[in-house]
Formats: sequence, C-alpha cells, structure tokens
Amino acid sequence: MPLSETATIIAFPGRAATPAATARVADKGTPGPEEARLARALANLNEAVTAQRAAMAAWKSSLGDLRNVTRRLNTSLRSYGDSLSRLDARVATLRGEAAKLELWADEAMTRQG
Repeated sequence: MPLSETATIIAFPGRAATPAATARVADKGTPGPEEARLARALANLNEAVTAQRAAMAAWKSSLGDLRNVTRRLNTSLRSYGDSLSRLDARVATLRGEAAKLELWADEAMTRQG
C-alpha cells in the first residue's frame, strides 16, 4: 500500500529529559530502572498470555469432552426410553392376559358354585 504524501505527522509530546535519563541515554549499555520495570512488566505479560493460551486450550478441550459425554448420555437416554416403551408394551400385554385369566377363573368358580 503506497504511503500518502498529503499526511502530516504530528509528533507525540514527550517528557522533558531529566539529567539522570540523559546520562542513561548517553550510557546506552546500562538500562535504567524504568527500562528494567518495563522489561519485568513485559515478561509478566508474556507469562500471563502464555498461561491464558493454555487455559483456553484446556477450556476448549473440556468443551469437546463435555460435548462427547452429552452425546453419549443422549444416546443412552434414548436407548433407555426405548427399553421402557418395550417394557410398557409387554406389561400391558401381561395385564391383558391377567385380566382374561381372572375373568376365566371367576366364570369357572360361578359354574361350580
């Protein structure tokens, strides 16, 4: 993308340099306390981002595990429901047979009595 030649760049206002900061700039080999603090903050930020990535990966993995478990549970519940339906049909058939036997027994007892 070509740079626009009509833009005006406005410099960000900086702080007035202190004598200690000027001395550190002149002695580029030794970082000052601000640079050390910034380096520690950046290292802590990197550690936090790395930990956050690990936590997100673990969370996504847990969601996948939860999805698999709920699918298996759904399958089990459907199978259980089907088994209950078959059992209900068998119990209804047995109840009908028991009612017929009871009626037959009642008729047999009336004929003998």
